[in-house]
Amino acid sequence: MNVRLTIVLVLVLVLVGGLVAVTQVLRSGTDDFPERKARLYRISSAELVGIALTQGSDKIEFTAVYSEDGNREWFIRKADGENVAVDVKRWGGIPALVGGPSVIRDLSEEEEGFDLSVYGLDEPKGHIYISLKNGVRIDVEIGDDDPTSKGYYVKVADTKPL
Repeated sequence: MNVRLTIVLVLVLVLVGGLVAVTQVLRSGTDDFPERKARLYRISSAELVGIALTQGSDKIEFTAVYSEDGNREWFIRKADGENVAVDVKRWGGIPALVGGPSVIRDLSEEEEGFDLSVYGLDEPKGHIYISLKNGVRIDVEIGDDDPTSKGYYVKVADTKPL
């Protein structure tokens, strides 16, 4: 009876080993990494020191203040110059989102010499001004919302459209 049990166990081991080998070969042919989304630009959130949003006459400005120990805190700068601390729970991922907004479709690759007014970018409805540690300021122009209302047409000022 020991011989039969040994033969059965060896056969089960061979079958399991064969199944593992086949599944590993089949898996190696597929790419497990999702495709990286295109970005309008990429900035490390650690480089951000200011974010200002304007729409018409409305404006809100966020500034980063560094303490002596190197910690960064974000504040809303009021019109009178007073700083009000942001709600950390609500603010948490905003610098990361502002540092690299995703692009659903790059229209500049599809069309040449197109009319910016079609996208609301001839006279932008709003701006996002991003200030970096090194003094660079990026102006992102915001146009009309897209037909699905899931995003907006945007472009970085003084660059190739869209």
